Amino acid sequence: MSRRNKLSALVVILMTGLVIYYLVNELSGRGKQLEAALKVLDWRFLLAAFFMMVLSLLLEAFATHALLSKQDREETSWGTLIRVPLMNQLGVGLTPFATGGQPAQLYGLTRGNMPASRALSVILMKFLVYQIVVVLFFIVGYFAAEQFIYENVNPAFATFIPFAIAIHAIVIVGILLVMFWPALSLKVVDLSAKLVSVLYKGKSLHNIKENSKEKIRSFHEESKRVIKSTRSLTVATIYTGLQLIALYVVPYFVIRAFGYSSANPWMIIAMNIMIVMVISLFPIPGGVGGAEISFQLLFTPFVKNPATLVLVILIWRLITYYFGLFAGILAYVIPTKEQKEGNHA
Repeated sequence: MSRRNKLSALVVILMTGLVIYYLVNELSGRGKQLEAALKVLDWRFLLAAFFMMVLSLLLEAFATHALLSKQDREETSWGTLIRVPLMNQLGVGLTPFATGGQPAQLYGLTRGNMPASRALSVILMKFLVYQIVVVLFFIVGYFAAEQFIYENVNPAFATFIPFAIAIHAIVIVGILLVMFWPALSLKVVDLSAKLVSVLYKGKSLHNIKENSKEKIRSFHEESKRVIKSTRSLTVATIYTGLQLIALYVVPYFVIRAFGYSSANPWMIIAMNIMIVMVISLFPIPGGVGGAEISFQLLFTPFVKNPATLVLVILIWRLITYYFGLFAGILAYVIPTKEQKEGNHA
């Protein structure tokens, strides 16, 4: 683990400790409320929530598979593909603004012996599809719950919404430029080489520059292949939509587990869509702290018992964040089928 990742892990641990301290403090003096919440707890709904999280990860693996070329589908094992969303969870969970998700997925695919240029194209295309689907869900969710948000939720939360939309729009435009404007990428390489040459005059700099350009050309060729494959993009978009729906519905099952049978599933899904968008604004690995506060602001109207709300927040984060984090660590540590075969060769 790199020094930066170790620092991020330390930040996650410290912020998690502060969040737990805050939530436990919220429970102080509410023993009777806590007892009442635990009496009605239905474990079947918690299992359903956990199943939806696992289903979300599996659907993400299917989305990755849909974007692969025919050759890569034959050569890449499902073990490697299933690791990709787990590695994504690890990368997202340990980096500010979730910037480590794509490098972690790239590492996951290259461990399966896929060339880096092709793997990068697939990962970026999947990320582009994900960003577009997230924004579309957000637009639908926002207009479905706009009145509810401004009438029942702390106004401070609503101020974050335009910034979240702007960030996702910039990301989408940036990905499109990188994937489909090769001249720009090549100019960036030339400029970077000139800047580095001021400090370093070695012959290897020219080789690195030419190698980078070759990979960029290969990357853009693969990008054109993916964008021309309408069927692959359609299938990947459908899987991504289902993946997000499975993720968005987790809080509903957690809330139902505590006896709130009249909870409106559509409104809860809309609120969770808001949270997923806004978490991207917090420069803390995994959005630790910001996610919990956002959840508390948005879901207080649904869960009247304060002690129950604390339990819902803890369980929701255990399922949607910490489970993925630890599963990602296992995916990182355990060697792939391709790696084992390479070691035996």
